Amino acid sequence: MVDELKKKEQNEVTVTQYDISVIPNDYTIITINNLIDTNAIEMPVFQRNYIWDRKRASRFIESLILGLPVPQIFLYQKERNKFLVIDGQQRLLTIYYFIKQRFPLSEKRVALRKIFDENGSIPEEILASDDYFQDFKLQFTKTESNEKNPLDGLKYFTLGIYKSNFEFMTMRCMAIRQNEPKEDDSSVFEIFSRLNTGGVNLNNQEIRACLYHSEFYQEVYRLNQNETWRKLWGKPEDGRSKDVEVILRSFALLCDHDTYNGSMNTFISKFSKNSMKFSQEHIRYLVCLFLSYLQVCKDIPREIFSTNKGEFNSALFDCIFVAIGDEKYKKRLLIDEPIDPAKIQLLKDDVDFIEAITHSTSHTKSVTTRIEKARQFLK
Repeated sequence: MVDELKKKEQNEVTVTQYDISVIPNDYTIITINNLIDTNAIEMPVFQRNYIWDRKRASRFIESLILGLPVPQIFLYQKERNKFLVIDGQQRLLTIYYFIKQRFPLSEKRVALRKIFDENGSIPEEILASDDYFQDFKLQFTKTESNEKNPLDGLKYFTLGIYKSNFEFMTMRCMAIRQNEPKEDDSSVFEIFSRLNTGGVNLNNQEIRACLYHSEFYQEVYRLNQNETWRKLWGKPEDGRSKDVEVILRSFALLCDHDTYNGSMNTFISKFSKNSMKFSQEHIRYLVCLFLSYLQVCKDIPREIFSTNKGEFNSALFDCIFVAIGDEKYKKRLLIDEPIDPAKIQLLKDDVDFIEAITHSTSHTKSVTTRIEKARQFLK
């Protein structure tokens, strides 16, 4: 079997009429930094690590000092005076780090992403630590005539005559708000799935992470670091959140599979929005339920959850979760019965299951068939 679920879901097409407001704002660099510092502009760093090197960051700062045009920033207006960064995170973080005069070490960026997410900024003691940062001095290569760039080696506080140029340079920030339909924020997906950041398209889960950041989402990201889950997934975190999306999809199918309507992306997004209202008690239970599932999977050979190509079979994983966890979820119990690997193998070999996992995978019939077959073989 080949797990084509993710690829096919990304090809889903829907047509919706939108009413959106796009509000342009030209902020000075110093204003942008203040908005970040006060959390008026929230930086969903967990969506992607900071990836720029010092030379690329220096070139961007140089462009601002010289007054050269730079790409605009796109923000999603979460509420009044509260924005989430959708496109422009690398540029905004570069401004933030330059003014702080500290440049993040490459090997510490995953850790810094988590610290930023938890605090909304980097605490002063972390910024001051050479275990996480080095001084942010602008770095340029010499010209062909061996001339040194006059900005080379300068920091924010040593810019001299260039400092005011930098501080009062403006960047256009486009604030987008969806007016209709009111029941979802789907226009943001339509807009930002077409935007590039550093040549890499934002995927659906990265955008969800911006729109639906909540206590539940924080717990999902913590679950993504679970040792058993990492072994099952079989790859290190890459910052693109495909692994997070599988966990989220598993929860969505467990809780709401009866309402699935044929669009996995829309289904996960609706669940994500609803999860923002989850109580702490409900969140704790869902986390414990997923951990109990991982516990019974712990001793199952990884190849059982793998495709013929050795990739993690996410559709198999989530349909088993629903099959054995559905009744537990209804009764608020945990999963404690072991799973027989031989039964999973029989499920993987079933003709109807193979069809449902390889063709029209996001169709309602395919999703329903996968869950029903998992129940049949595992119960």
